[in-house]
Amino acid sequence: MRRFLKRAALVLVSLVVLGFAAGSCLSWWFAHATPGQYRHVFNFIYRHPAGAFTHEPNRLLVETVATLPPGRALDIAMGEGRNAVYLASRGWDVTGFDVSDEALRQANVRAMKAGVKIRISREGSETFDYGRELWALIVLSYAFAPVRDAAYVRRIRDALKPGGVVVFEHYIRSPGMGDNVGMPDREQLPRLFSDFEIRRHEEMEAPSDWQGGRKAPLARLVAVKRTAY
Repeated sequence: MRRFLKRAALVLVSLVVLGFAAGSCLSWWFAHATPGQYRHVFNFIYRHPAGAFTHEPNRLLVETVATLPPGRALDIAMGEGRNAVYLASRGWDVTGFDVSDEALRQANVRAMKAGVKIRISREGSETFDYGRELWALIVLSYAFAPVRDAAYVRRIRDALKPGGVVVFEHYIRSPGMGDNVGMPDREQLPRLFSDFEIRRHEEMEAPSDWQGGRKAPLARLVAVKRTAY
């Protein structure tokens, strides 16, 4: 019975993330889930996507890199590799990580079909070694990373090369949701990235890359690491 209830809970959370159940469940689960439970939930999601997310690269990312020279890029919580493979096809040297074994398997298949190489790692956002001044581009596209934590944003800043770019898109956090779901509050991103030069910031109701493209409150940011502080 305990095993059944555990699996039922994982399926319920998956349905919440996919947009088929009440978001109030999501807050509680993300506050209490273990790394293994994260992995099981996202393995379930990527095995049974049911149109939950787009397979095209994120539009904000596409628009941003159109004017950037290729370099080393890091895709945080890369999922099935839609953004990583797109970047690699444009000449970027891409590393990505995710907690989901199934997502990484799909990313490998996608890269092979596209004829590009990407580096992947099964890691979480808090355990991955970001290094220091390694990346010309860091992507957080619907990444369940602790972006509301100023210390985590400093890790992102320190990992970027001077002049490096961070591209962020995610849902705006709803009232009552936990702090660790990767979603900023309204107008919070400019404060979190105040050490950066903000090139683009917008918050709007728009179709999301997840939940079947349903309209939702989204936050978008493109910011550049300053060359001196």
